[in-house]
Amino acid sequence: MDLRKGVPAGRILKLTLEDSVRIALHQNLDLEAEKLATEVARHNARGSWGSFDPLASLTLRASDTKSQGQSQIAGGTVIESDSKGLDGSLRLPFVSGGSVSISLNHTTSGTNSNIANLPDSTVDVLTVSLTQPLLRGAWRRYATTAQREQELALLRQNARQGQVRADLIQRVYNAYWDLVSAIEDTSVRKLAVERGEKQLEQDRKRLDLGAGTEVDVLQAETNVAQQEEALLRAGFSQREAEDNLRQLVFQNRRKLDVEDQVAGAAELEGPDTFLDQWDWPIEPLTQLPKVEAREYDWRVSFDRALEQRPELVQSRLDIDTAEVRYDNAYTGYLPQLDFNLSSSSVGFNEKAKGSFKTAGSFDFPDNRISLDFSMPIGNRSARYALRAARVAIRQARLDYSRQELTVMSGVRAAVRDVIFRAEAVRAASKSAALARRQEQAEQLRMEIGLSTTFQVLEFQETLAEANSALVLAQAAYAKALVGLQHAEGKLEIDGEAGR
Repeated sequence: MDLRKGVPAGRILKLTLEDSVRIALHQNLDLEAEKLATEVARHNARGSWGSFDPLASLTLRASDTKSQGQSQIAGGTVIESDSKGLDGSLRLPFVSGGSVSISLNHTTSGTNSNIANLPDSTVDVLTVSLTQPLLRGAWRRYATTAQREQELALLRQNARQGQVRADLIQRVYNAYWDLVSAIEDTSVRKLAVERGEKQLEQDRKRLDLGAGTEVDVLQAETNVAQQEEALLRAGFSQREAEDNLRQLVFQNRRKLDVEDQVAGAAELEGPDTFLDQWDWPIEPLTQLPKVEAREYDWRVSFDRALEQRPELVQSRLDIDTAEVRYDNAYTGYLPQLDFNLSSSSVGFNEKAKGSFKTAGSFDFPDNRISLDFSMPIGNRSARYALRAARVAIRQARLDYSRQELTVMSGVRAAVRDVIFRAEAVRAASKSAALARRQEQAEQLRMEIGLSTTFQVLEFQETLAEANSALVLAQAAYAKALVGLQHAEGKLEIDGEAGR
């Protein structure tokens, strides 16, 4: 069954390597999910500082009471009173763990009691207070542990997004080179079929002239059938390689926007755009890289990896997070010792303006200072939490050492792979050149009667296999270059590979 049946002629997606990476970075759903997770972490980090935002509060109150006078000093037989007021405060937290509070209690009351100084009066109480922890939760290092942890979580998520991005770029490059390799292999198989058909035509002419045998024709026909079968397998591999690349690049069910447009797809429109993209043949425009004559030092690559690999960045941030949590556990282990300073002023007057003026002038202050101390006896929860936090730091450092060892092993393997693949390309190139010379020489021998069709066909098959092996070696070399840059952490830095 032909999956491309019904596709309009000339509809081809022409993609360079850069096109494939660019569109994948814009449309890949896994990367999009990581971007959203990064956005969530950013909001959490910024929102964590909300605990240091000023806090304003306001309470409105009113009361109306009537009571019996139970003695001669009650002020009357039936005492009626009412009051209205408000309580307002403003608290300003500091990153040192302390805070300043300003509060105002305003009350306007009226009564028929004959012993009250004024039948209608206003009382204002203005208070300014300062609280500063001296041990538990004191100073910026300990008071901002929650904020520091959220900021480290954001940095870690950024590194995680970079890791997903780098992995995606590597997979796109590998899928692209697989497709280039599959197309080249299909071309090799087509050429083998053409050579086989040409040989078959020659053998038939020789048979008609009486210079050949039916066995030669049968052997040539068998060779053509075998080459056509190999071409069919190569074509299937090419279709499969195209879908593997599409799966990475075209994941979003929407029309390619202006930033995504690629050659041959500019006029895509309509609700079936997403499905159409999966039917159009892909024509890679970037050629396989040539083997470079250069030296590779795994220690240099490892130094780059130590600085750039997202996995190591995340592990280092895990250590920082464990240290922040240790700070939080340590401050919880300390006794509570708070310094408190406050000053209050009371204003009393028949009128609200006079009452507030008296309170604001602090003519009658009430100043207080205190040290408040408290500590759980035994403090087992905090003590063991501190020990657990200390162990968590050692565990995070151990995990980093293991991750570092894994990265070093991966870098060494990547360097080895590049060196081996470069030598494999050179060897395959030499083998293909020799196979071509052998096939040409055998053709000349056959023309002068010194060889047979069977021998020529053997050399043709050897040439086809050598050319196919060369294509596979070149693709493996290109993917090895990508693997080395991924091992060094450079794919996330510059988004380039295989150069």
